[in-house]
Amino acid sequence: MIRDSCSSNQSISSQCAAAHASWMGEKRHRRSSQSIFSPITEIVSQLTLAVNTALAELSPADDIPEATQYQLLDAIDKLRVAVAPPLLTIRNFCVAVTPWPGCHPSAMGMGIFDAFAGVNGAEMTAAELDEKTKGDKGLLVRIVRLLCANYVFEETGVEKYKPLSLAMMFASSSPPSEVIKHFYSDMKASVYSHEYLKARGYQNPQDAYDTPFQFAMGTKEHHFEWLQHNPEELHAFNVVMEIGNRSLEGVQWYDYYPWKENLVASSDADRVLLVDIGGDNERLIVQDLPKIIEDITEPLLEGIEAIGYNMFDPQPVRGAKAYYLRTVLHDWPDKQALQALARVREAMAADSVLLINENVLPESGVSGFSASMDIIMEIYGALERTEKQWLQLLDQAGFKVVKVWRSDFQGVGSNALFEAVPN
Repeated sequence: MIRDSCSSNQSISSQCAAAHASWMGEKRHRRSSQSIFSPITEIVSQLTLAVNTALAELSPADDIPEATQYQLLDAIDKLRVAVAPPLLTIRNFCVAVTPWPGCHPSAMGMGIFDAFAGVNGAEMTAAELDEKTKGDKGLLVRIVRLLCANYVFEETGVEKYKPLSLAMMFASSSPPSEVIKHFYSDMKASVYSHEYLKARGYQNPQDAYDTPFQFAMGTKEHHFEWLQHNPEELHAFNVVMEIGNRSLEGVQWYDYYPWKENLVASSDADRVLLVDIGGDNERLIVQDLPKIIEDITEPLLEGIEAIGYNMFDPQPVRGAKAYYLRTVLHDWPDKQALQALARVREAMAADSVLLINENVLPESGVSGFSASMDIIMEIYGALERTEKQWLQLLDQAGFKVVKVWRSDFQGVGSNALFEAVPN
């Protein structure tokens, strides 16, 4: 419940009421003095017309280039901030954020999305939906009401609902449903982030085993270790990583890095290459934690070998031409990242190459998405790094950066490749 913060003291409350009345009076005066032909009215009219015209001609989201999508969404956010008064922005934020952590997972748990999938997205009444889901009808109506307000469902009449395209993506075991499961865990840890930081004097987490995640979950295990004991969470995590690999990377690193000249030309057929360059007789070894390797269901291509391996243990593959880490080190603070890099360095031959394909934050003007991802990583003691921070990390680990490679197209994910050799 939202209460007037001034109500605890009668005198202060009276002052607040007077100030509020004065403010409202000025606001009404400004409104009454504005002509219907005022500049702001004309701007709103033109903007509304432009938006409605664009919506009528807009292609499906999949046809809009990724960079254009984020440009448009950024413009929408700026417009929202410019139009909404501060108190309305605060209210909308609190009201929007608070219900979601419980509402969406509950909708999945009750089987709401599965029920609509079972009738191929046909319209249903609340009574019909109640027969196909768990829980009581009263809660069902309240949850679907919120989902309608957020354009997941369409309310076609009193207690009549039709799923929109987004709703049909959340059926059981679908990738989007796994995304919700995974970020629900993030949300639980995020709730305790402030308490954790306050208790430690608001210092950046420096150790992956002492983070808001351990604080929230009451465990001493690292997040990846904790996942091994929670199969459903592990599966959701793997799905999220796969989606990220496909949708947030822009151009693949081998499209702009001269791998033939830098790797193949100076290697031989019997030597291991820790990168998938897609041909000939080169060998590729994929390494990850044993449980991750066990979760692989599709057959591997010829020449690819999967090995269960913890990157903090001695590297079993010695002298490979290239050691490649893609969005791995951003999961770790410098303390553990340096330990992992030390294991790679001690296994490298004199002509081996380290390739780190990672997210790189700009020094200024960080997007809302990237800034949010950085704070999510903070929950686990990790971080998204700027180029300067990556160079400092590699230098501290005993590597010399030969070049930082980038594609002409910059997406939202792994947008830089650091090529480095041992000092």
